[in-house]
Amino acid sequence: MAKPASKETALWVVRRLRKAGHEAFFAGGSVRDKLMGHESTDYDIATNATPREVKKLFGHVLLVGAKFGVAMVIRDGRKVEVTTFRSDLSYQDGRRPEGVCFATPAEDAQRRDFTINGMFYDPEADQIVDYVGGRDDLQRKVLRTIGRAEDRFGEDYLRMLRAVRFAVRFDFAMDPATASAVRHHAAKITAISGERICEELSKMLSIPSAARALEMLADLGLGEYVLPELFEPGRWDWALRRVKDVAARGDLLLTLAAMLGDLPAADIAGIVRRWGAANDLRDALTWIAGNLPRWGEAADWPLCDFKRMLAHRHSRPLRLLWVLEERRTTGATVHARRVARRAAGIDPRKLLPSPLVTGKDLQDLGVKQGPDLGRIHKALYDAQLNEDFHTRKAAMKAARAMVAAEKK
Repeated sequence: MAKPASKETALWVVRRLRKAGHEAFFAGGSVRDKLMGHESTDYDIATNATPREVKKLFGHVLLVGAKFGVAMVIRDGRKVEVTTFRSDLSYQDGRRPEGVCFATPAEDAQRRDFTINGMFYDPEADQIVDYVGGRDDLQRKVLRTIGRAEDRFGEDYLRMLRAVRFAVRFDFAMDPATASAVRHHAAKITAISGERICEELSKMLSIPSAARALEMLADLGLGEYVLPELFEPGRWDWALRRVKDVAARGDLLLTLAAMLGDLPAADIAGIVRRWGAANDLRDALTWIAGNLPRWGEAADWPLCDFKRMLAHRHSRPLRLLWVLEERRTTGATVHARRVARRAAGIDPRKLLPSPLVTGKDLQDLGVKQGPDLGRIHKALYDAQLNEDFHTRKAAMKAARAMVAAEKK
């Protein structure tokens, strides 16, 4: 899979387009990042060349959205999105235009979402081309739509979540008219697919300002539609407090686990399914949530259960949340320190060793394939983890005794 464009790759595309007689500029986020002094991770290009003209000019081009004026140029394993200057036709579903017509740079700028994302940059002349007042809004630290906010959000409801993400990412105030339009359209966010909502939420919850993002989602009326499970009585405040505790780490899984930790497993599974996210995320979040209330007992678990917890791939976020839960509940970390001491005394190589007794061993002892075999095998492995025996010889002796007891 091709990587996002580097500045050098994007500049090569611009120069080649211009050499062929076309206009071409850097567009969107990379221009904003340049003015803010941030390192950009992606570069898009706007041009008056049509996708078919781009296709003829470059060797490896994917026409990923030709009817919307979008072509993807691939060079040296990097992809550069090249979009023809355009005006969007009417939006019927709050997600995408019915079509486009090719236009001038000034007209193209008017169809973009926010002023800070609507500027162009001429990399050869080192000149900003700003038709929408984006440069002034960057200096004022204000997030504002291009044109009427009601129109911009009515065209694409996802822009409401993008507004929150950009505002909290850059610590900008939201223009009053922009905020008012979000509140007016908030309920319509449910028309957007769960996958696109998940993508926006993931971006805003994986940065240190995640708690402010949740506060803004609630204030603008979006929260109750994108995360309705958290708006059951008593849940939102807990979710927000937990996210405030962990957001500075910039760890998406940790933040999600903190946010959803009070929810039943069925609700978490429903959210992940609605987002179209992977089952791995569902399993991670339900495991952490199921164990989160057990911070006061974990130090006294049987050794086999304690080892399994330590060996789990998501043990680290769970243990961190245990510390925060105990501190919030009791003002101390007595149990967390006991867990840490017990964990420090366990050889990592002995967390989940290979079983000394296998299923075939049990079958050789006369145990038939089925539930009994699974139950006996688990009991023997628990005993191994509990360090009741350390050698195969001792393990087989225990196995024979257990099988004989079962037969009686």
